[in-house]
Amino acid sequence: MDSLRLTIRHSVTFTGRSSRTDVWTYLLAAAPVIAILSSVTSWATEDPASGWIALAIALICAVPVPALAVRRLHDFGRSGWWSLALAAGAARLLLLDVLQLAFGWNVRAAAENVVDWIDWAIFPAFGLAYLALLAWPGSKGRNRPSLT
Repeated sequence: MDSLRLTIRHSVTFTGRSSRTDVWTYLLAAAPVIAILSSVTSWATEDPASGWIALAIALICAVPVPALAVRRLHDFGRSGWWSLALAAGAARLLLLDVLQLAFGWNVRAAAENVVDWIDWAIFPAFGLAYLALLAWPGSKGRNRPSLT
């Protein structure tokens, strides 16, 4: 519980380190919150509004994730700039979700068909980088990430 409290307290702190425990604790705590609040929202409100509210809930819960990713990269000696690769994948998903909510599933599907080749070209790398953030042990020493 202390790890979760510390992660939330440092939601916009991009310096320092985060352990694997910090990342796993936050992800395992945020997922049920998003699922429960989104379910309650879809039950309590009309369809178009519930999608926007669910997206807002997910975005609020995602606020600590960029700082957490940067601090996790620092923990195994990498620059926080490497997290831009993860941010590109998240931005793509956010754009497609907004397209779906604003214009419907058909527009999202058409947009996905246009960028489908990008998914096959770069998303395996995003997935591997994300798994590395969750699985690799940190390194000992000072917080001096290199530029590589």
